[in-house]
Amino acid sequence: MSSLPKARNVMLVSLSLAAGCVDAVGFLALGHVFVANMTGNTVLLGLAIGQWEWGAALRAVTALAGFIGGVAAGASLLHQDREGREAWPPIVTLTLALELLVLIAFAFGWIRAAPEPAGEETYILISLSAFAMGVQSSAVRRLGIPGVATTYITGTLTNLTEDAIGRLRSTVPGQGSRSSESGGSSARGLMLPADVWLAYGLGAVLTGAIVLRWPSFAVLPPVIVLAAVVVVATARHRRRGFRS
Repeated sequence: MSSLPKARNVMLVSLSLAAGCVDAVGFLALGHVFVANMTGNTVLLGLAIGQWEWGAALRAVTALAGFIGGVAAGASLLHQDREGREAWPPIVTLTLALELLVLIAFAFGWIRAAPEPAGEETYILISLSAFAMGVQSSAVRRLGIPGVATTYITGTLTNLTEDAIGRLRSTVPGQGSRSSESGGSSARGLMLPADVWLAYGLGAVLTGAIVLRWPSFAVLPPVIVLAAVVVVATARHRRRGFRS
């Protein structure tokens, strides 16, 4: 594997790790709401309405609105460079820099309110973190990597499973030629979705451990990881290291 896709994949896995951390903070400390997983929030919203739990419903709506706002902001920024042909266009790095600024604001708010945010602080923190995850979703989507997303893992897991089945079918006599034509079920093709999925879960593990011991610092890992991605991507752009 050349250095270009390898660096890109490492950064995608890092973004998934950061998203898992932020989602875990939302669930553990912001009223059991997801800030990256909008499928889960839709279910939580439906349950809250069905059980007349209006506080929980409002938290879910806040997360959904923040995420949609983040996607809209990211899409608006990314739309300025629709013709970029780089494997990782500079506009994606700029969009992630926007996410970083929002996450830094979230971190400051969290450190001030931890370990138990209450009242309007909770809704502000939900809005900021969900907005950041929406921006990241839009940025990763711009890269156009089939079956890989860093904030909604259901699609990534589905793609991973389908490709694994395709690879198994390739070992069956008479099925190999069809599988090889697809090109998507090689062992190498399975690695990125698997790594993205595992990194998301690892982010939750890491955050869970930190919240138990040092809750005020629970938001620092995703900020550090995202900052590293932005710095590395910027350095590679200067060296023209992301040309396709």
